[in-house]
Amino acid sequence: MTLAGTLVQLCRTAVFGLVRELAAWKASRARATFAAEAMLSVALSVALANALGLSDTWWAAISGFAVYRANGSKATYAWVLGGVTALMVMYEAHKLASFRATALFAALRVAEVAVGTLACLLVASLFHFGPKWYRRNRTAPEASTARAAGESDGVPAAENLTPPLESARSTRMLLCLQAALSITILASLTYVLHLPGFAQAMVTAIAVLIVPPGLAADGTRQPVMEKMVQRVAGCLLAGVIGVALLPLMQGQAILCMLALSIGVWAGCHVQTGQEGASYVGRQFTIAFIMVFVQDHHWSSDPLPALMRLSGILTGIAVLAVVMFVTGRLYMPPMPPMPRDASR
Repeated sequence: MTLAGTLVQLCRTAVFGLVRELAAWKASRARATFAAEAMLSVALSVALANALGLSDTWWAAISGFAVYRANGSKATYAWVLGGVTALMVMYEAHKLASFRATALFAALRVAEVAVGTLACLLVASLFHFGPKWYRRNRTAPEASTARAAGESDGVPAAENLTPPLESARSTRMLLCLQAALSITILASLTYVLHLPGFAQAMVTAIAVLIVPPGLAADGTRQPVMEKMVQRVAGCLLAGVIGVALLPLMQGQAILCMLALSIGVWAGCHVQTGQEGASYVGRQFTIAFIMVFVQDHHWSSDPLPALMRLSGILTGIAVLAVVMFVTGRLYMPPMPPMPRDASR
């Protein structure tokens, strides 16, 4: 099969997978809980950032979402958010050309990460300690019944979703290599061509490589091209919906927060589905946050959203090339797809 034919078939597979996921819209307890936690974390991050007057609200929102996507060691999200923040500061330093301005920029970025992390801690504490407090204050028979139901509901424990670090070492090394090469290429292109949206491109290249729970051991076994087609589809879908919603919201904070919450919940729900559209939901959530969340305050102007979308697409394009090249080096060739793969 030619490259064009393969791309067409992969696009059909992604579209049909998304349609199947939306048609079979059944939120299990585990999926609904995760989506609710991520949604509340992002919404709280945006609300706190706006209340504190932070400049890059989208970075606080991404920080709130990234912590819930972190997996593996206990310090995973610290390395991811710390590394991205350091790269953002180094990129701005060459433009600001002032120690005081650069220090202020760095302090604001750290504050936004702290806001997102604080929101995650508050939401996680609510979902962790809330049920414990509720069970402790119920009568003994009710608590026994609830425990029995919880043991038979088929929801796997969180620790069972995380594979051992040793079993995923090769996967992690490959993801690190892909992220490093992508950032190097993006930085070089930005310096030479003065491309807009470098921060969004960089965050996209790193955020989509954060391995979700349960996928660390086999996430990269999918063909590289299939993953990138789904990511492009999710990015374009998020961009179209985000840019279309901004004028309709008219800058109303309540409406914007409601639309943001629905978008994050829907993206997380699709991401944890089993119908073959996981990467569509994953990229949709990341891109929707970066496109829809405005700086300083909510606005109906779609121009900043379009600029960010261009940066996201640049990041996806560079990451696609890097993943394709490195994937050919680390993984066997992509097997031919069956004729009924899109059914």
